[in-house]
Amino acid sequence: MQQSRGSSGMPEIRVLKPVDLWTVWPNEAHDFTPWLANHIDRLGDVLNLRLEQVQTEVTLPRAGRVDICALQSETGATVVIENQLGGSDDSHCLRLLGYAANAEANILVWVARSFTSYHRSILKWLNEADTIDVYAVEVRAYCVGKALAVNFCPVVEPLQSQPSTSRPTRTTASTLYAEFYRPLVARLRHRGVQPVGKGGWRGRWRSFQTQDPDVVYATEFTDRRFAVFLSIGGTGHQETFRALRRHREDIDREVGEAVSWQETEEQSLVMLERNEAVSLTAPEGELEAVRQWMAENLLVLRRALQPHLDEVMRAKGAGPDEVMSAD
Repeated sequence: MQQSRGSSGMPEIRVLKPVDLWTVWPNEAHDFTPWLANHIDRLGDVLNLRLEQVQTEVTLPRAGRVDICALQSETGATVVIENQLGGSDDSHCLRLLGYAANAEANILVWVARSFTSYHRSILKWLNEADTIDVYAVEVRAYCVGKALAVNFCPVVEPLQSQPSTSRPTRTTASTLYAEFYRPLVARLRHRGVQPVGKGGWRGRWRSFQTQDPDVVYATEFTDRRFAVFLSIGGTGHQETFRALRRHREDIDREVGEAVSWQETEEQSLVMLERNEAVSLTAPEGELEAVRQWMAENLLVLRRALQPHLDEVMRAKGAGPDEVMSAD
């Protein structure tokens, strides 16, 4: 493109002039939401999220209508986007909290002209709770001559997307566990292992989905040991466990380490564990070594168990579309 030049021969540099958002999009629902859906890649680039299957005005069970719903390309995670042209308000914040509590979503994005410190603190608290990823993004419009430009600026992001983020001010066992697990959960998500959202295990545990809510993969971290395991609970869990244990020789051979098979009245476990004293306040290098062990061994255990678990679930009457495939 040929650039216009001033009298000195230098390219002409124009000034960005802020433009009121209502001038660009006179109607929030009919103008801004469709524009954002059609240009979702711009928002995704800023948040480092590849988004696909974008839909507008979607009704989610138990959560009501959302402005935009999409999927994260790499993991299939559900992304809910709430957008407004004005500054953040309690009405939109309450709606977002409703999505966090009731929607089967993994990522929430709130787009607005600006955010109050009060609303930012609520969104940061949601991120610290470690159950869902929340972004707050300010949208700004400018004119350059006769052309319009739009810019997105994240003001709240999940902690795992900010490598240099310092530890939370209020340090408790809960916040230390949340800080430890965030990078691990993000890593496993990128490998297609989705955490259990609402109702998932917290504290020293984290749980990861299968298609049966009574059967989950999980991790555990204490100051004396760390472990990864499959937990089978609910009615008839012993029958499922015993059917799976018939494949024990094949599973043990594929895992290549000592697998612990534990049956109790409440739940049954197939576990890999390592007895080693590592504190939550240990140096980051030691904590990262634990995360690495957990990630690698959970994936190994899942690959070894899942085909046999699928077979057991099918034998119990589950259809082929109701069981999870291993990597």
